[in-house]
Amino acid sequence: MGRHTRKIATPFTPEDGVTTADRLRIRRGTIHSFVIQGISIALVFASNWWLVRSTDTRAYGVYVHVFNWVSILGVLVMGGRDDLVLALLPKYLAAGEGSRVRRLVGAANGWVFGATLLIGGAFIGLISLVPLRSLTEHRDLFLIAIAAVYFSATLSLNQMILQALNHVRQSQIVEKIARPLLLIAGTALFRLSAMQLHAQALVGLGTAVSAGCAVLIVGLSVRNLRLHTSPSGSAAPPERHGTKTTWFFLVSLFNLLSTKVTMLLLPLFAGEGDVGIFNIAYRFADLLIFPFFLMHSVLPQLFARHTPEEAAYTRSLFNESTRLMTLLSLPLLLVNILAGRFLLGLFGPAFVAGYPALVLVSFAQFLFSLFGPANTILMTQGRERYSAIGMGVYVLALLIGSRLLLPAAGITGGALAILASSLLYNLLLNAWVYRIYGICSPFLTFWVKRR
Repeated sequence: MGRHTRKIATPFTPEDGVTTADRLRIRRGTIHSFVIQGISIALVFASNWWLVRSTDTRAYGVYVHVFNWVSILGVLVMGGRDDLVLALLPKYLAAGEGSRVRRLVGAANGWVFGATLLIGGAFIGLISLVPLRSLTEHRDLFLIAIAAVYFSATLSLNQMILQALNHVRQSQIVEKIARPLLLIAGTALFRLSAMQLHAQALVGLGTAVSAGCAVLIVGLSVRNLRLHTSPSGSAAPPERHGTKTTWFFLVSLFNLLSTKVTMLLLPLFAGEGDVGIFNIAYRFADLLIFPFFLMHSVLPQLFARHTPEEAAYTRSLFNESTRLMTLLSLPLLLVNILAGRFLLGLFGPAFVAGYPALVLVSFAQFLFSLFGPANTILMTQGRERYSAIGMGVYVLALLIGSRLLLPAAGITGGALAILASSLLYNLLLNAWVYRIYGICSPFLTFWVKRR
């Protein structure tokens, strides 16, 4: 036998086409984000456990329901400006166009303030004049939470500004670390004062925490803008980014709706307690999307550096990142399957009923790693339209599936709708990426070769 053995290729074999520098960027960036996100996950679960133990299931369910709508209104208020600053600020900085940086940042923050007044006022007017189930009955809570819409949108927008300025760690610390810590501290103050933590108090606490985080993130943005840009120079001319911003907005809106549709429909077909149970199950299942989001802090800039004509290298980056994401996701999937009942039981005996939903949503989230970052390629190489259409199909399928399955099977039916929609979405995006770039997930090449 010869001294050299043939290397057997498997879906987990490292990609030869990726440069050492890019491989190090992917792994180093993933590790840095992992530390921050790991601490964040622990704090988020601790804060939710603390809230659940400090109140009753119904009050917690109402709180979750109100802040689901805060998230949706926040995306409407931003109108795609978060993705716009992430796409344009690095280019302006590289060209030394400090006036354009300042103009875009100021215009984006001004848009958020004005849009909050307009959209928030319209929302309150709508639920005041038109009796809408699960909304009008909580009008007093939404009057408080409208302020949280502005603060949350400001937080998200300035996170992207910091990331565009290459301060990735600072962009994550406020929301991932400071926010759950403030929520834990606020809950502790309520308990020490012996005040009842009912739904109104929970919404007020969440709004106050959002305000504190918004102040912190704006302070960081202002400080770093001064470091990166000079106040001298002529004013930047007005710019129009209507088409690009519209596609970015639709992607953000559909992406948010994909995570909220089931919980928004749940109060129509189940008790408010089920909303809280499903929320906790969903949070455990979100561990499976964790590796995907970790690498999203590294991959967009790597894909953006290469044109569609460089399909071979794009394919290598895609395969390398897909393998790493899947390897990180598999242990998390096993944890949810094997220990899911125990983890849910930590929140109370009633939460164990969410175990089937936990498993189904976990598989749905695992598909994002298995199929790879197809959406990232489309978003960074001028194919935002495909990404928006794909997310629109996902939301429509989820809406139809949830409407059909929630009345019959409750939260388990809602989880099944999420799994089916996730499979459809990932198949659709991978079909587009394969047609445009000839790229396919390394775990699905067996199917392509059989065609």
